[in-house]
Amino acid sequence: MVNIRIAVTLFLCLAAGYVTAKSGPKPKTRPYVAEAGKGEGVYALLRRHHLLEDPNNVTLFFRLNKLRSGQSLVAGKKYQLPMDVSPYDGRSIRSSTGISDYDKAKRIERFNDSFRKSLGLRSELSREGKVYIPRSERVLKAWDQGAPPDLLVSNTHAETKVKSKKASARREELAKRPQDPDVDSRERYLIAGVGGSVSLMDPVAERRLRPEEIALAAPESITAGMSFGSARKVSTTLLDVPLFGDGYSRVELLNESLNNQVFYIVPGHGGPDPGAMAKNVDGHYTICEDEYAYDVSLRLARKLMEAGARVYVIVEDKNDGIRDETYLDCDTDEKLFGGHKIHSSQKKRLRQGISKVNGLFEKYRKKGFTKQWMVSIHIDAQSETNRQDVFFYYQSESADSKNKAVDIQKIFEEKYQVYRKSREYDGTVSARPLYVVRNSKPEPIFIELANIHNPEDRQRILVPRNRELLASWIAEGFMMP
Repeated sequence: MVNIRIAVTLFLCLAAGYVTAKSGPKPKTRPYVAEAGKGEGVYALLRRHHLLEDPNNVTLFFRLNKLRSGQSLVAGKKYQLPMDVSPYDGRSIRSSTGISDYDKAKRIERFNDSFRKSLGLRSELSREGKVYIPRSERVLKAWDQGAPPDLLVSNTHAETKVKSKKASARREELAKRPQDPDVDSRERYLIAGVGGSVSLMDPVAERRLRPEEIALAAPESITAGMSFGSARKVSTTLLDVPLFGDGYSRVELLNESLNNQVFYIVPGHGGPDPGAMAKNVDGHYTICEDEYAYDVSLRLARKLMEAGARVYVIVEDKNDGIRDETYLDCDTDEKLFGGHKIHSSQKKRLRQGISKVNGLFEKYRKKGFTKQWMVSIHIDAQSETNRQDVFFYYQSESADSKNKAVDIQKIFEEKYQVYRKSREYDGTVSARPLYVVRNSKPEPIFIELANIHNPEDRQRILVPRNRELLASWIAEGFMMP
């Protein structure tokens, strides 16, 4: 009898131990905390951590951190995100998190793989030792079959086949079509998460003006002297600008909304200075800031000229017009407007460019031109994890400079509301005493297009149609009264 009691007692103890081992203690999770980067808002912070697939996370973020809705973040301060962290037990995500649902565990696994990679953490879960668990089921469901649509920032795969005849024919077809509000029925080209635009060029006039309505200035009023970029009059409605390259050199005057305004477009860097660089892009390519800033600058100049503006591009490259390739070759043969060699010294380069701008400004001021603008186009270089929207600097002493920067920012905000309602535009407008901004006589606008080091943000400049969109939206901002 005693032996039976001992056997039963031992059995019960073993059974209890088995149950305990089977269920295990509840995993110890803790809230995930992240530090806000410089100039980073709530949307950017959540987007960086792949949590914007559920827009409700924005409201939850403010609640978790006891902030007022819309309150700005403080750079360097840590904030709680709607996500938890659980220690990895070395076996599986299910045993580490206590989640029995196999499919959900696989979604968490896919989320963690991308999350660790994008934030530069250890690539292997066993080495990282942490499991990141978004609280939103909507975020997790976006990972049912892999990366959610919002992370597929562009059709990069298609763009790499840009030389195929079929792709080229498709782009030409789209370029000839009028703008269509039904963007979902066409191919989608994303600009930092802003969904589709379908036409190569946005119309800048509701109707085509009659020839007698066009007050065409002499070519030297548009680009002075014998510079390579000088515009040549072809007809009362058509200019030829070799600087823009084959396929883009003919510029049709569509309206005169910017008549009697002068623009000095200053592409960032050039010549001996490539600016910011990103190496081994898509495993093969080195890309340079000056090439992409130059391409957007040319596209912007062309659009401004279509609206009747007098436009100077302060940096020129005879070999590189507007290019429709994804990867633009880095070179050093750019010259200053007028054919002058760009100085190797940074300070002298800056003085060269702004002196040219200010000299032209005085010429037009004496002719009675009261609206003159200097637009400097750049691409930022931040850490790889910092994804940012287009942002602007203005001259602190100038109300016109500030107001126009705000106008352009509003255009970007409006485009986000149309094409990506779930994600607001997070770009900023601020004053900054940069040399070209501080010393420009024309009203200056300094624009940073993207972070060249962030893989997702970089698509904004890599995809040719995105560069066209950037130019269109900036030009549209100048057309605001």
